[in-house]
Amino acid sequence: MAKQFEFRLIDGSAPSGQLEADDLVALVQSLKEVATKLGRDATAAELVGRPTKRTQRLAKLNVGLAPGSTRVLLQRTAAGDDSLDFDLDDERSFDERFEAIVISIAADSRPEWVSGSLSIAAGKLRAALAHAAPQVEFTVDGRVQTRFATVETHKQTWLADDDSSGEETVHFVGRLRAANLDSHRFQVTDDVGNRVALVDVDEDVQAGRLLGGYVAVVGSPERDAKGRLSHIHRPVIDAASAPPGSAGVRDAVPLGEILSRAKGPAAGGISDLTEDEAAAFLEAIGR
Repeated sequence: MAKQFEFRLIDGSAPSGQLEADDLVALVQSLKEVATKLGRDATAAELVGRPTKRTQRLAKLNVGLAPGSTRVLLQRTAAGDDSLDFDLDDERSFDERFEAIVISIAADSRPEWVSGSLSIAAGKLRAALAHAAPQVEFTVDGRVQTRFATVETHKQTWLADDDSSGEETVHFVGRLRAANLDSHRFQVTDDVGNRVALVDVDEDVQAGRLLGGYVAVVGSPERDAKGRLSHIHRPVIDAASAPPGSAGVRDAVPLGEILSRAKGPAAGGISDLTEDEAAAFLEAIGR
């Protein structure tokens, strides 16, 4: 029988039994990502590409809301009575590891068995919980397992080691041209016109302040059918200097300076002529 997990979000900004839409979306997406990563581990599936049907079945979740502060109810969709033995083993492994992940988030300690990709997903869940409420109580099948202050958890705990994630990373420099804080999607364009979408931007409010300026982006690449970089997932965005030789925007030049450099008579008179002679000359040419 599938376990029921419950997150009680205490002292959040929304009324009891409710959750702000952005917080709900972020929480559900992060729960789904953790579930998928755990499902891949439990079924020994590949870390990239479309999950197998067995992995999808294992990682399928039902999510609900209930009053009492705000309670987020989570239950993996149980397999039918005709489940195979390995399905039941997968389910037990999934439930145990999901519980361990949440308890580790509460303890602000990353277990050694957590892979790089799962660590990234757990970090998103930590961030979603921290944004939703200052206090979280985690319950499994009606028994409280832990209660913690989200401010005492840290993003750095779940940063994946470069050599353990098994994922390619890219470095891209350009101008931050678009920022959507609702969808957590940004766009950056380099000086030769290559446009790259940034997906699942963490700390997006801080990154949004860099809009219009040069940024350095590091993250997991996605390429189009021709092998060109099209998206960067889970990017880290920092301010950057303009690349050497870039076509920056020049400061405005005063009109007087422009006229002083122009060929022809200077403003205020004609060289070698008195004011009367200059006035007579201009009158003769119809000025």
